[in-house]
Amino acid sequence: MDMDDLDLAPGAEAGATMELRDPYTDEVIRSDDGEPWTITVMGADSPTFKRAIIDIQQATKPGRKMSPAEQERNTVNALARITIRWSKNWTWGKKPFEFSPENARRLYADRPWVRGQIDEFIADRSAFFRKA
Repeated sequence: MDMDDLDLAPGAEAGATMELRDPYTDEVIRSDDGEPWTITVMGADSPTFKRAIIDIQQATKPGRKMSPAEQERNTVNALARITIRWSKNWTWGKKPFEFSPENARRLYADRPWVRGQIDEFIADRSAFFRKA
């Protein structure tokens, strides 16, 4: 074993896919055709995620406390930056809900339970570990 074998940044940057789970039943959410709703995100060790956190820190003036609304907005924006894609079978309001950075921000802002699932997923480094 070598420390180079344990570099998680490349796998975290490449991303991993999680299945979205129903917040009431914990069952995988599926579209009408039976396909699971999936989201592919970068991990906490990805350079993109680290850059998002640094950008937030640099935008905050020293000694100034962020309001809860600012904290939530920053979290939503950081998660949107690390979201790579989601499956093509999503709907919202009976209309197709295609992936875009704007839709990712809407999803994380309007459905905090999704944000919670993403937070848990990206914290699990094993999901992003790619052994050479």
